[in-house]
Amino acid sequence: MSPSFDNLTEDYGSESEEELDFSDLRQNYEVRMEEGLDTFVIIDGLPKVPQESKQKLVKFLLKKLNSVGKTKEDAIFMPLGENNISEGFAFVEYATPKQAVEATKKLHGTPLDKKHTLAVNKLTDIDRYGREGRVDDEYHPPRLDEFTEREHLRWWLGDPNGRDQFAMHRAESVGVFWNKKKDNPEMIIDRHSWTEMFVQWSPLGTYLATMHARGVQLWGGPTWQRIHRIPHPVCNLIDFSPGEKYLTTWSFKPIEVAEDDPVLSMDEDGKNYIIWDVATGKPLRSFQTHDLPGPTEDENGQPVKKKIPWPAFKWSADEKYVARMLDGQSISVYELPKMVLLDKTSIKIEGIRDFEWSPATPQREGVKSYEQLFCFWTPEIGSNPAKVGLMSIPSKEVVRTRNLFSVIDAKLHWQSQANYVCVKVDRHSSKSKKSLATNLEIFRVREKGVPVEVVDLIKDTVINFAWEPRGDRFVLITAAEAPLVPTAVPPKTSVSFFCPEKTKGASVGNFKHIRTIDRKNSNTIYWSPKGRFVVVATLLSQQSSDLDFWDLDYEGEKPEAEKDLTANLQHMNTADHYGVTEIEWDPTGRYVASSASVWKHA
Repeated sequence: MSPSFDNLTEDYGSESEEELDFSDLRQNYEVRMEEGLDTFVIIDGLPKVPQESKQKLVKFLLKKLNSVGKTKEDAIFMPLGENNISEGFAFVEYATPKQAVEATKKLHGTPLDKKHTLAVNKLTDIDRYGREGRVDDEYHPPRLDEFTEREHLRWWLGDPNGRDQFAMHRAESVGVFWNKKKDNPEMIIDRHSWTEMFVQWSPLGTYLATMHARGVQLWGGPTWQRIHRIPHPVCNLIDFSPGEKYLTTWSFKPIEVAEDDPVLSMDEDGKNYIIWDVATGKPLRSFQTHDLPGPTEDENGQPVKKKIPWPAFKWSADEKYVARMLDGQSISVYELPKMVLLDKTSIKIEGIRDFEWSPATPQREGVKSYEQLFCFWTPEIGSNPAKVGLMSIPSKEVVRTRNLFSVIDAKLHWQSQANYVCVKVDRHSSKSKKSLATNLEIFRVREKGVPVEVVDLIKDTVINFAWEPRGDRFVLITAAEAPLVPTAVPPKTSVSFFCPEKTKGASVGNFKHIRTIDRKNSNTIYWSPKGRFVVVATLLSQQSSDLDFWDLDYEGEKPEAEKDLTANLQHMNTADHYGVTEIEWDPTGRYVASSASVWKHA
């Protein structure tokens, strides 16, 4: 007899829910809150408008929302308050979760108009933070710490003797010392295991950065307190912006961010670079490492070690922009402090090999509007010649170009005040292509139309070039047969000095050769940061370790042949430091430090 309600036994169908398997039903039909709401975002920072203006605001907002995904008017809910005034936020539904994520990345922190900046968050984030107990149901006013005066971070400028400081890392200790003219350096502080890798000063000397497995730490003040922790784990390299407002950190290993990380968000997960705001210690934006050009394996199938270009992010002189190059394709310029892509698009430059910002805000004749300049070059592509260009930012206008032929390589050298940019162009000097020759293309940036002066009297390969800081003279080192690859025996070199000829008025004359010193092994040039004095040295050599000191404004008698030149060259002294690997001027141009490290010779 088939069962019915009247004749069911007491045990029939009494299985508990624990004995029944609902897993297949749950998998197919259970509502998952995060998957159901992950197409929603909350837009905050909106203007508060009356009900009659709400429709107009929604339409205006819609244009911005649709720039990163697809949504529509009826998918925007903008609540009104008791007085029929909008509350300043809205709920928006996108077509897909991916579009919602894109909206949080690209619209968060962007201006809606001059008075309103958007704050965009995923709706599921709010639910997640609440569920994890991060948001208290009861409001508690923030606790304000009592004001405590911080130490002056540039206190050393008040030293009555006008001394400078230097840091020295030896063995497992790091020390900071006062430099003294005649006596031994005076130790200020010495700490064991202060860093795990290296130490680095910020450009203006405000901070001393130390490297650790958990990130970077910035120190300063008379007692050398820790000013900031920069939690970029296993950081390998750092680079400050010129005015120390920002810091770039890079690690070979992609960042792994824990869910409860108090500083880093999931946006930084898997990235290699982070741009930081130094004042707050907060990350502004993160990036992955670009794939480096060239083969990944050699002829024997062994992996090729590629050198990461550094710095990968280059700063404009006023720190309003930072740019990054994708080799052979484009330059991406970001506006600070929001780190948004300029005009929301990268600058396409086919074949681009390198670029450099002007180190000072340029002052071109006849140009009254604000601009920053960068110089770039591209190699020969097909029948098109190599090209050097100057681009103005933020307009992205190319204000000067120069075609070059038979180019092997080029290097860009800006003068410190952005008066000139010298393009060092290497070409094959013979049909056998075993040696190179160089000429200099000097762009006179301040002059109308940016004329280009060519210095082509150089028969050999220029292996080093350096402008005088705050001046218009330069030194170069040439080699008669400079090999394309390093050799055990360094080549014989010549050191040449150049300066402008004298002219009437304030104009700068053409660049003229002063003198050449032959039969040297010199390979590096170190100008005093104040100009006038220069050290030409031989580094990383076991055969020669000379440091030649030169004065370009010697106050003694001037040779008759150089009467019309804006320099009076005099050799001051030759010093010797066996195995020297590094040379450093102090900021005032009064002292030079040389050091030899076994690690650099290894």
